[in-house]
Amino acid sequence: MIKVLWITNMLLPQPAKVLGTDTGASGTWLTDICDQLSKTQDIDLAVACVHGKEFKKLSVQGVTYYLLPGTGKNMMFYCKKFEKIWQQINTDFQPDIVHLHGTEYSHGLAFLRACPTVTAVLSIQGVLNRIKDVDFGDIPVRELFWNRRKEWLRFNGDIEMHFMHKKNAKYEREIIRRVKYVHGVNTWDTSMCISMNPKLKTFRFNNNLREELYRAPKWTIDGMQRHSIFTNPGGIPLKGLHQLLRAVALLKDKYPDVLVKVPGMGKNGKLQANTAYARYIGKLIKKLGLDNHVLFIGRQTVEEMCQQILSSNVTVIPSATESVSMILREAAYLGCPCITAFRGGMADFLSDKYDGFVYDYPEYPYLAMRLDELFSSDSLCEKFSKNAIAKAEMMHDREKNTQAYVNMYREIKEDESK
Repeated sequence: MIKVLWITNMLLPQPAKVLGTDTGASGTWLTDICDQLSKTQDIDLAVACVHGKEFKKLSVQGVTYYLLPGTGKNMMFYCKKFEKIWQQINTDFQPDIVHLHGTEYSHGLAFLRACPTVTAVLSIQGVLNRIKDVDFGDIPVRELFWNRRKEWLRFNGDIEMHFMHKKNAKYEREIIRRVKYVHGVNTWDTSMCISMNPKLKTFRFNNNLREELYRAPKWTIDGMQRHSIFTNPGGIPLKGLHQLLRAVALLKDKYPDVLVKVPGMGKNGKLQANTAYARYIGKLIKKLGLDNHVLFIGRQTVEEMCQQILSSNVTVIPSATESVSMILREAAYLGCPCITAFRGGMADFLSDKYDGFVYDYPEYPYLAMRLDELFSSDSLCEKFSKNAIAKAEMMHDREKNTQAYVNMYREIKEDESK
């Protein structure tokens, strides 16, 4: 039996349901693999995260959950009080391996400092040491500066987040240098870690999707809304919504019904201009004449998100950097034709002209041409769909990926026993 303690950035749905609270929208790939590992006889799994006002320990479906009292602010800024709590959790659970999911926050570093002898493996989500360089998505800082309103009072806008990323990138480097093992899903995330710690032993395999994706139907030409585009939540410049809008503006005369569906940033179809970037997007939409071509659909349930993908002609991920875009992976699994910026780990997932198109982030006229090709060719859409489904189903095989996790834990434990 191998005792594994996960440290996550979010409260997983299983304990959230017991507590009667909501869970986060990120890290959704952890849900299914947690369920699968809980059924594995060789693994005794515990999951710890920051949530609520008091320390809690509970057991749900064979998994032990530890909730450290605190907020996102305690995760973003190094919180020394976590060190004592981590020591208590370590004494209580006595893990063979601690598995950190992500380096964006500092609560995992507090464990590594408090319990330096525990063997640790890291799974990469985003890499702050790269994100900090492209936070503004090539938008001149002055454009965001002049769209600030409440940010002046709260100091919580995109500019502040950039400086926070620069600061926390130092914590990230310390995390990567403290662990001995890293799990990546592509060449890019692995290479970023190796550049900061050449002594790392690396593992490479994919994560599972959310359980609902495995039961969802596949994309078809007949089921889509022509000239419609689904994209990732675009609330920050890094996600590149402004680049996608510039591409769409080049197509609106040829395709008067072209429509971009944007999760987040609004609801009921309307933009909520509550950040500098959202106000920038609002002005850009008016400038480009796209008022009737952008629909802000708000936060989506898994079922709603699946339906949005299935009803779209194309899914576009226009991010300035992206390690693992789950929107892209889920869209490919469902078979929606995909286009992604050649950034981060995306090129390892999508093969240009085989199961989608890849383009360079700044080249929005090139993106427009690729959209035009898919809008005008059902046969090309069907080719990409067929090839994407075959590749994605292989990558996101639930049993295969679960076994890869187990094998990794076994290999680490064997290494440490030598």
